[in-house]
Amino acid sequence: MAVVASAAFGGCGGSSDLVMSELTEAEAQDLAGVVLVATFSSTGSVPQPVPTANGPQLVPFEITIDIEMEVECPLGGVVAVTAELGVSGDTEGPGGRVDYSMTQVHDACVVISENQRQFTIWGAPSLGVDLVAEIDGAGVVDWTGAIAGAVEWVTDGREGTCTLSLEFSGHAEGDGVGSAQLAGTVCGFSISQSVSIG
Repeated sequence: MAVVASAAFGGCGGSSDLVMSELTEAEAQDLAGVVLVATFSSTGSVPQPVPTANGPQLVPFEITIDIEMEVECPLGGVVAVTAELGVSGDTEGPGGRVDYSMTQVHDACVVISENQRQFTIWGAPSLGVDLVAEIDGAGVVDWTGAIAGAVEWVTDGREGTCTLSLEFSGHAEGDGVGSAQLAGTVCGFSISQSVSIG
């Protein structure tokens, strides 16, 4: 049963106008999709070091760097990202591999799902993300990964908290637009769906 909130909620910045609620299965699917898109926005903003060749061709390399940054969300708010980024490949090779291990804390991050449902999300307290991207050097990227944690959400005058445990894989080429397959649990619902990225 939905209950009208009677006080402000610090985590969501909520007010007495919001109604404590739960998401429907369709809304949970949409929330999973926008969380995945926000994750890719974060990785796309992480600077990736480009090694320079100091020796023979095809010298293997591995670089690990620590990053802290804030990434703006499409319609307002930010995602605070703490990440360990590993890049490996060959100094003269066109491709390589990027390993991300990230903690994301959403702060009033406003996003719209493919079904035109708007969410504002906060970390509850955060999401952990592991992602591996394989880059062939000719514009093709394949990735796999997992997201786990919880977020507070607001949509359509309602608010609540959802736990997420998701696995994903995807593919993009050329213009960077791609798709990902997403499966796992969100808000207690089992989901499996395809999400557009880019």
